[in-house]
Amino acid sequence: MNEQHRGRDQRVAGPRADLRATRRAALRAALRAALRAALKATLVAPLLMPGLGGCASASGEPVLRLYYYERPPFHYTDEHGHVQGEIADNAEATLRRAGLRFEWLPMPANRILQTLRSEKGPACSPGWYGTPQRRADFLMSQAMIRDKPLIALVRSDFPVPAGTTARAFFAKPQLRLLLKQNFSQGSYMDGLIAHMPGEQIQRVALEVPQMVRMLKADRADVIITTEAEAGIFVGSAGLSMRDFKIVRFPDVPAQEFRYLLCSHDVSRQDMARIDKAIESPGPATAL
Repeated sequence: MNEQHRGRDQRVAGPRADLRATRRAALRAALRAALRAALKATLVAPLLMPGLGGCASASGEPVLRLYYYERPPFHYTDEHGHVQGEIADNAEATLRRAGLRFEWLPMPANRILQTLRSEKGPACSPGWYGTPQRRADFLMSQAMIRDKPLIALVRSDFPVPAGTTARAFFAKPQLRLLLKQNFSQGSYMDGLIAHMPGEQIQRVALEVPQMVRMLKADRADVIITTEAEAGIFVGSAGLSMRDFKIVRFPDVPAQEFRYLLCSHDVSRQDMARIDKAIESPGPATAL
């Protein structure tokens, strides 16, 4: 082959090689996207306990749908797609003792309450406070877990004298309280909040880390949470605990309990089995 032909072949081969390289890169990108989609589908799919094979058990009884939302360290999906946490472990152990088959299903918190009201079929969700409205709307188990007292999270420069009671704190004029919609703060705190002027309370459908950012931006003065979660929420908001402080109230009792909240399609027999399987809540846990 003479130099003229080689030059022409090289000019043709160059674009063809570039095209092949572009196609290979596109194929690799498509494969990565497919793998990510498959992994995402796996994580959001129902997390079935071993032995479950669909929506009914081997005996023909429907499998109990167990709804949860991401709330570490109490119930959350770990890096392997498994449901973990204090409340989740408690619920699993109880349902196993009761001999009930169940599947974990992730869902935003407020949607869980809507779903338990409207969806057909047996379903429950663990770790909820027992408000009068919930007792009217749902079936509730015996108390599963006893809480430690809730705390207030405020900015580091927000003045709170030592020894301030929750009763005095929430009676402060102009206090701006930020609450998550449809969430209870326990019977004692709920009672105090009920006496606050409505204009001092802002209820939002945001996740708590977003509420923490609102607190830092001086759009509210206080949120109520558990001491175990405060640092997690602040870190998830991309902030430091140096910007906040925890307020513990001497009058908030360690007598709040959390329950398994169930739809009315759970049979009386199964609720009785659940109640019988619940161990005594015992001393307060770090919830």
